[in-house]
Amino acid sequence: MNTPICDFVREYIRKNTLRLHMPGHKGVSLLGGEPSDITEISGADSLYEADGIIAQSEENAGSLFGCRTLYSTEGSSQCIRAMLYLILQHARQTGKKPLVAAGRNVHKTFLSAAALLDFDVLWLNPKENGSYLSCDLTAEELDHTLENAEEKPAAVYLTSPDYLGNTADIAAMAAVCHRHGVWLAVDNAHGAYLRFLENSLHPIDLGADLCCDSAHKTLPALTGAAYLHLSETANAAVGSLAKNALALFGSTSPSYLILQSLDAVNLYLEDYPARLTRFLEDVYALKNALLRCGYVLYGNEPLKISVDAKAYGCTGNALAEIFIPPSTIRSCPVI
Repeated sequence: MNTPICDFVREYIRKNTLRLHMPGHKGVSLLGGEPSDITEISGADSLYEADGIIAQSEENAGSLFGCRTLYSTEGSSQCIRAMLYLILQHARQTGKKPLVAAGRNVHKTFLSAAALLDFDVLWLNPKENGSYLSCDLTAEELDHTLENAEEKPAAVYLTSPDYLGNTADIAAMAAVCHRHGVWLAVDNAHGAYLRFLENSLHPIDLGADLCCDSAHKTLPALTGAAYLHLSETANAAVGSLAKNALALFGSTSPSYLILQSLDAVNLYLEDYPARLTRFLEDVYALKNALLRCGYVLYGNEPLKISVDAKAYGCTGNALAEIFIPPSTIRSCPVI
């Protein structure tokens, strides 16, 4: 696995080129990362018209995730808007109305995208355990909704994992969606690592058509690093529009520090599955220890530990102080 973006920037720094271009700091350090902070100069490629080192790096990422993968330097928020734009383009191609069925626990970016793109929303509310943080929808409930909908939506949009560590049955949801001729898009911002489990639980592998991951939430990338993933089906239908979709909502000055971070993560991910497997043993041991002590845990996400503070009559902040007093906070190891 090579790192073409990082290699280019390192060579540019080594040559000590006179910087008669932006950024205005000219590589002089104020925080420390400025020498590596460049713009779209000759040889550095261009994120939304990539045909050089960025395209090579995205292909590397795609080989790791097993699908077409594109970079975002503005987090999963940029990818969410791009996914919804692509869904609406596909709806126009297939004669469907701009309607998206969505779990009620969507990120606020979904709401801003609805306002920007002017599509209607069919809200999905489970019969039980529904909230703005979690939407425990079953495949049977989704099937019933789609079967009885006056107008079939262009896509179903789910957030999994959610903010409490619950993961949806994406394989079953995808099967329902495809049986009704509907795409499935997944906000997988908190689950980039799911691809690298011993048995992948990544949405694309489970049948989703579109998916976004935040590389900075569960992988060691800089804040703002994210991926847009397209299945073979979605890529064949709207893949030529994917870069334009990201550009529509992205800055014309994408961060090369974040691009280098995404590039470096590709190399990091080569032997990540084995390290993740070993680390999960410690996570499971901690979960079991908490259960033995009488704590109530939420969710089924492998890497997240969510404790029900309400069960003990205290707030989340109070419980956090019990677990980790401020004076003892230590940084966690990067696995």
